[in-house]
Amino acid sequence: MENAKHCQSCYMPMGKDEDFGKEKDGSQNADYCQYCYVDGKFTSNETYEEAVESNIQFWKEEGDKSDDEARERIKAVFPTLKRWKVA
Repeated sequence: MENAKHCQSCYMPMGKDEDFGKEKDGSQNADYCQYCYVDGKFTSNETYEEAVESNIQFWKEEGDKSDDEARERIKAVFPTLKRWKVA
């Protein structure tokens, strides 16, 4: 999936049509994944800090990374994403 886009909320790779979120009319949203964006809105109203914590489990690599290591990697990437970018 080296050419995959990444969700601009959670950074999940989106390489297949079914990975992308959907607008209210059923059309594909190009920026957000199926887990973060459904029916034209975000699936969660969590804050940035809550999003960091809720994504730790997905960012741990094969069980060899600690929560702290995953948290630091997330905090390096999330501020560059559309949803979390500070203007």
